[in-house]
Amino acid sequence: MKKADLIIHPVRLRIMQVLTAKALNTQEISDGLADVPKSSIYRHLKLLLEGGLIAVAETNLVKGIEEKRYQLVVTPHLSADDMADLSASEHLNYFNAYLMTLLREYADYLSAAEQRNRRIDLLADRVGYTELHFHASDAEMNTLQSEINAAVLKLVKNESGDDRRRQKMAFITHPTEKKGTDK
Repeated sequence: MKKADLIIHPVRLRIMQVLTAKALNTQEISDGLADVPKSSIYRHLKLLLEGGLIAVAETNLVKGIEEKRYQLVVTPHLSADDMADLSASEHLNYFNAYLMTLLREYADYLSAAEQRNRRIDLLADRVGYTELHFHASDAEMNTLQSEINAAVLKLVKNESGDDRRRQKMAFITHPTEKKGTDK
């Protein structure tokens, strides 16, 4: 299985996201993904284990049954080399799967607010989605990406607690030039 197939799958990506905080058993993973059948979780855990993205952190006997706790061993990341030989159709399929994951998580955010009978307050929750067009050279884009990476890496090292809550930021960048125009 291609690394991209392994990582960019809606259920496997969500399993890896659940495992970023700590090692969990199958029931705890299932609790975090209530809409996914447990049989499907077992199947995807097996693929992630075989692909080396997760590992069994520990095994315990619980009521005579072996319980495994899984942990993420590698941050799910696709390098330029991993994506180099993909066709346009494959790129579009992977991008679509990624977008569906973003859409699902946003729907979960909205649903959780409604379930708590809470008004959805994008400003207070620091939620937004926007699009910005600008002109930049490759060097300027490299600088921008480096500065964003440096700022985000400081936050990635934060522990939970105090007034910190788990946040997600997704970036999608691509050129927008159309034939015959630069605007």
